[in-house]
Amino acid sequence: SSGINAEYGELISAGTDKTSQTREGYIIVETNFRVYAYTSNDLDIALIALFTEPLHRFHHFLVGHMTRESVQAALQNGITAQQILDFLRAHAHPQMLGNTPVIPATVTDQLFLWEMERTRISTDEGVLYSQFLSDADFRVVQEYAQNIGCVMWYNSQKRLLVVNKRGHNDVKKYWKTYKKEHGECS
Repeated sequence: SSGINAEYGELISAGTDKTSQTREGYIIVETNFRVYAYTSNDLDIALIALFTEPLHRFHHFLVGHMTRESVQAALQNGITAQQILDFLRAHAHPQMLGNTPVIPATVTDQLFLWEMERTRISTDEGVLYSQFLSDADFRVVQEYAQNIGCVMWYNSQKRLLVVNKRGHNDVKKYWKTYKKEHGECS
C-alpha cells in the first residue's frame, strides 16, 4: 500500500515537469473549487481525478470539483497539498497565468487546511491502570507516575490512569513494591 501511495505522489510530481510538456496549460481553477481541464488526454484526466470528483466529461473538456473528500483521498494516497498546487500551477491555462496568485488563495488555503486535518491527531501507546481498590491506592500511583512524568491521562473519580510505554515498567514496579509494603487487598 505504501508503495502505491509513493507512486501516486511521484506520478503527480512527474505531471508537473514542464520539460515533458510542449503544449500550453489547460487547467482553470475557480474560487468555488471547480476545475476545468481542456484536454482529452487520458493521463491528464486520470491525474486530475486523483484529487477531484469528476462532474462532466466531454470529448476535449473535463469539469471536476475539489471536495474535502476528494482531496483527503488524494492525501491518503500520498499526494501532498503542495504537489496538487504545483500540478495545477504547472498546467494552468494561459488565462490563469495573468492572475496573482495563479491559483485562487481560497483554494490554496483550503487545500493546506484539509492536509492539516490529517495531522492534527496523534496517537501514542499507553498502558491503562484501572483495578485500584481504593482512592488512596489510585492517588499514590497517580502521584508517582506524575512525578516521573509519564501520565498521559487520568480520571480520579473512576480511578483510571494511563501512563506512556516509557514509564510503564517503573510504575508497575513501584505499584508492586507499594502493595508488598502496605499490604495487598486484592
